[in-house]
Amino acid sequence: MSALNRRKLVPLLLLMAVLAVFTLYADKWTIDSIRLFFSEHTTLNAFLKQISPISTFLFHGTPQITAAFILFIVGNYLYRPLYIPGKTFLFALCASGLSVQIIKHLVGRARPRVTDAFIAIGPSLHSDYDSFPSGHTALAFSIACVLSSYFKRYRLVFYLFATVAGFDRIRTGSHFPSDVIAGAFVGIAVTKWIMSRLMPEGDICQPQTPSK
Repeated sequence: MSALNRRKLVPLLLLMAVLAVFTLYADKWTIDSIRLFFSEHTTLNAFLKQISPISTFLFHGTPQITAAFILFIVGNYLYRPLYIPGKTFLFALCASGLSVQIIKHLVGRARPRVTDAFIAIGPSLHSDYDSFPSGHTALAFSIACVLSSYFKRYRLVFYLFATVAGFDRIRTGSHFPSDVIAGAFVGIAVTKWIMSRLMPEGDICQPQTPSK
């Protein structure tokens, strides 16, 4: 194994270890701590509940994929420099979303509103048993990954946005922390793979010039 491949493997192994720890030991403790914090900070909790519909909409796949599709169409027909960014966004979001849906319905993990314990019933289409991984988080980190490739200076902002999206899923009781960690991994891994396929030369930061 080359040194480059080893460097790529280390973060993956560390993430898998963190995911395993949260899944087996820390999920319940983390959720209980978050619930306790917001029960003691009622003003903050009330404010977050008011803006929760907005954040849920922003982090949902439909507006994100719609925006990516519009960007792709505009780039393809009206303004060619937007073609590659639009195509990258569209393919990355669709691939990340599809991957998450396949995994979560195969695993069949119970959501926190069902139980705080780890329960996975296997293949299921029931909405109470599709917790792992978090789709909202996967899409948020997919967006952060693409934007960070185009605007490296603001990568911290993009990943902070994605982290807030993941935390919001835990706060609202929709997902366990391990669901969010797994969603982040799927979003980043699938997006990087899509980008490598769409731009095999590795330079995704240069807009495509109009064909003559």
